[in-house]
Amino acid sequence: MDFLLLLPNRVRVVLEVDGQQHYSVDGKASPQLYAQMVSEDRQLSLSGYDVYRFGGHELDRNNGPRVVAGFFRELFQRYDILLPPSVTN
Repeated sequence: MDFLLLLPNRVRVVLEVDGQQHYSVDGKASPQLYAQMVSEDRQLSLSGYDVYRFGGHELDRNNGPRVVAGFFRELFQRYDILLPPSVTN
């Protein structure tokens, strides 16, 4: 896992940022790597973790800040975590 967030009420959130190495070998899609990745997701979920994946491409310099800010806004809303007014605007 790339990041582990320990939220109130014993909520455990795993964040994964997937570059090409997560699903390809020498630039070619690898069904084996993909199967391993989703198998690990299932195990984490069955162990009580909420898993959220980001494709490395969506976090580039142009879109990354907007994507991350939007994700955390929605994540905190889902788990009823209050944000300061300066962050919600």
